[in-house]
Amino acid sequence: MKEKIKSQLVRLVGLKLQYAGRTSNLFWLGIGDLVKINRRGRIEETAEYALHIQCSWRITLGNKIIVASRDFYSPNSQWDEKNEDFDWDIKGNNRFDERINTFIKDYGQIKVLQIDSDEVGGLNVTLSGNYKLEVFPDSSEDDEQNEHWRFFNRKENSPHFIVTGNGIEKV
Repeated sequence: MKEKIKSQLVRLVGLKLQYAGRTSNLFWLGIGDLVKINRRGRIEETAEYALHIQCSWRITLGNKIIVASRDFYSPNSQWDEKNEDFDWDIKGNNRFDERINTFIKDYGQIKVLQIDSDEVGGLNVTLSGNYKLEVFPDSSEDDEQNEHWRFFNRKENSPHFIVTGNGIEKV
């Protein structure tokens, strides 16, 4: 599994991280040149490559975690527990939304320098500026419904490379 993952994701080496965000608790990153694609009858500008992560992950700088998957479920720094109920899934409410925006805005031109993997579908993505994205599947469920992460090329509209609890799939 390790070599198959590296052979797919090696195309990211040298490319720029364009953006990152979330849909519910799915973490997504756009990497590579911006391209125009036709999506549901509309022309959109998007990064050529997408990485969607649905397992545990973190972005670190040295010995500090900058942002991580559990930040979805923590309130942002402006939350006032006396006056507000916390709903993590509302855009802007959680710590992730606050931290990822700061990371992308403040750290500028981040590029992928190296990709490494392990035999259970984990990823180590070395980024410029001494940052690192670590992705680690965290479930023992071994079926194709348990998706850890997926990688795909939006420009070519090629099959998605998906790492699940049951191995690798291409859809």
